[in-house]
Amino acid sequence: MTKVSSFAPSGARTRRRTIASALIWAAVGLGGGIVSNPVHAQEMSEAETKAEASRLYNEAKRALSEERYRDAATNFEAASRLRPHAVALYTAAQAWELAGEPARAADAFALALATPKLNESQAARARERLDALEQALGVVSVLGDDTTRVQLDDHSEFKAPARLHASSGSHVLLILRADGSVERRNIEVKEKEVLELDAEAKPEEAPKPQPKPKKLAEPQLKPVQEEEPKAESPWKTVGFVTAGAGLASVLGGVLLGLSAKDAETAYKAGPTREGFDHAQGLQTKTNIMLIAGGVLTAAGITLIVWQPDASEGGAKGKMSLGLGPAQLWAKGIF
Repeated sequence: MTKVSSFAPSGARTRRRTIASALIWAAVGLGGGIVSNPVHAQEMSEAETKAEASRLYNEAKRALSEERYRDAATNFEAASRLRPHAVALYTAAQAWELAGEPARAADAFALALATPKLNESQAARARERLDALEQALGVVSVLGDDTTRVQLDDHSEFKAPARLHASSGSHVLLILRADGSVERRNIEVKEKEVLELDAEAKPEEAPKPQPKPKKLAEPQLKPVQEEEPKAESPWKTVGFVTAGAGLASVLGGVLLGLSAKDAETAYKAGPTREGFDHAQGLQTKTNIMLIAGGVLTAAGITLIVWQPDASEGGAKGKMSLGLGPAQLWAKGIF
């Protein structure tokens, strides 16, 4: 409730009292009009409606004379809802201005202009004040069935369709329907802008939360075990050495064979015992070298191709070669 402070300048208090006195005289003049236009209320008989409208109207006049402008405006609006009258709303609008409630004053001026029986000077004054107030306010234009009532924040209820006013910022709009349901809408109002709403439109349903997808189990990766390089079998080395020795023996046998051929030719040219023994010895050595070379080469190739390992018992294998005066021998354990 807003009341003029006793510390206000005397000129300001005088102006307020002058305005209040004018409003009281206007209220006295419209009192008969309110009670002489019967309208049936939903929950009251005609007599009860008339009595309640008169009580509220008298309360409004008393509050106005006592400079309780908020109470006066509220009661004038309540009386007008029971028995509609434009002048009562016009008076309520001016009381709201005196109470420092520009948005509610704009609501009342707009409703007064939409209600018949304002005279020309009152209508002109109402339009002038409404235009001035809307310069610093936002407008909420609510469409809907005439059985629906709307209320912005803690303001008065108005029948739809309604033109409501509010300062810039967040507000709450209540929609009260005939079936008793109440809808609450959070709205944002901007200065000098009109926000249009349909009270009968159903609010959009919030999307149903979707079940979270099941998280797939991450595959268990087994660490790759690097295989240690197998130690090269010593038999391969032995095979290369043996094959090399065999080739060398074959080559030596070839050279001895050439020498034996020359010795044989010399013996035939001049046969002697010494010549014969020399040629025969070279021939024997040639045969041994060729045979040894062949055996060694074959054994070396075999070891290179077939490399016995420990699992096959190769690591335990043994091989030995022997060369005699007239023979070559080899033995091994595999």
